[in-house]
Amino acid sequence: MGYEKDNTDSEIAQRWDHEYESGRYEDEQPVSFVSVIIDELCRRGCESRRGIYVGCGSGRNYAPLAAVCDNLHGIDISESGINRLLKKYPEYAERVSCESFLDLCDDAGDMATLDYLVSIQAFQHGDEQTVEKYFEQTASLLRPGGLLFLRVNSSGTNVYHSHKIIERNHNGGFTVIYLDGPKKGLNVHFFTKCELKSRLHRFGFEILGVPVEKTERRHPPKTGKWMQWELSAVRRTR
Repeated sequence: MGYEKDNTDSEIAQRWDHEYESGRYEDEQPVSFVSVIIDELCRRGCESRRGIYVGCGSGRNYAPLAAVCDNLHGIDISESGINRLLKKYPEYAERVSCESFLDLCDDAGDMATLDYLVSIQAFQHGDEQTVEKYFEQTASLLRPGGLLFLRVNSSGTNVYHSHKIIERNHNGGFTVIYLDGPKKGLNVHFFTKCELKSRLHRFGFEILGVPVEKTERRHPPKTGKWMQWELSAVRRTR
């Protein structure tokens, strides 16, 4: 695969199918950002409003959210991830589906009335052009006043597996293609705070509070640190 080419949905789905079948995330607890999201939705009285979780996978972060938010639909590109979620949580059979976020459309005429969207470690997958489409699609799905809860790679991460940087933007963000490891052959983007602010502003969002940069040290024998931005934003009403 050449470095100029972004991954197809089938390539990404196949890789994540393998990861979930290998037990990825099986014994891991939800990330702490889930509690932040629940607290904010409950504080605003939005826990029963219409939301979507992009990249719900096998349910590690989706399940605790869905337990509180009774109108939250989860989607994921990996059929294996969805199957594992339903094996553990069959009660959500009517609330999850295997589909691509970028393929969602407004056929019913009501998608733009979504009240909130959650994306935890999903909007980083792809090159810069694909990342731009994630934000554009989010703006098209959320109603004015709708909330976005986002967690993505930070550019401060020490990228561990062998990789090649294939693009950089003027805000300091960059995309790598992994040459080794579980994401071998996949393009993954790393964001700066300035880049996130710029992208969100361009698509009509205002960040609530201050983006938080979370740092996790890798367990030996792995080295370095893994960093993620976490933020909440609201789609401006005008």
